[in-house]
Amino acid sequence: MKCTSLLMQDHKIILRALDVVDHMAERVANDQPVPAEDVETILRFLRAFADDNHQTKEESALFPELLRTSAANTAPLRHMIFEHDQERSLVEGLEETMRTKQGVEFVQFAGRLTSLIRTHIHKEDYILFDVADRSLTTEQDERVTAELNRYQMKSGWLDDLRRLEWTYLRRVA
Repeated sequence: MKCTSLLMQDHKIILRALDVVDHMAERVANDQPVPAEDVETILRFLRAFADDNHQTKEESALFPELLRTSAANTAPLRHMIFEHDQERSLVEGLEETMRTKQGVEFVQFAGRLTSLIRTHIHKEDYILFDVADRSLTTEQDERVTAELNRYQMKSGWLDDLRRLEWTYLRRVA
């Protein structure tokens, strides 16, 4: 399996989490209760899976290998890392709104976060990963894939996501 296929699988899981965040924000906007534990759970998922696992894989395995290719252009990669940092800041903002019980700000941060991540994923899936597929040699792709496979998803992460999907979306993928 190509390294980009593995990363795209992660993206599908992250998009599921964003659907949960959107529905939580919609409930908050409509003055419906959202238990703090559920918000904590989705934020923990975003930190652990989307950031510590997925973004770390990109930043430590794929991006450095892309820089070694003749097709490498550092500006787009720097922009992807910049967006990763923006995502981290928005998650921190969501955590702060949860602690201070600022519903309006929660809705705003949630909207900004989900919009940014969806756009970021689209750029990676349809632009950056296309460049990677065209420019990485088979050996480079295998090296990146091996590095990506060193990162393991903890089973509890998906269990938490499935529970939240059932609670907020009435579906489990």
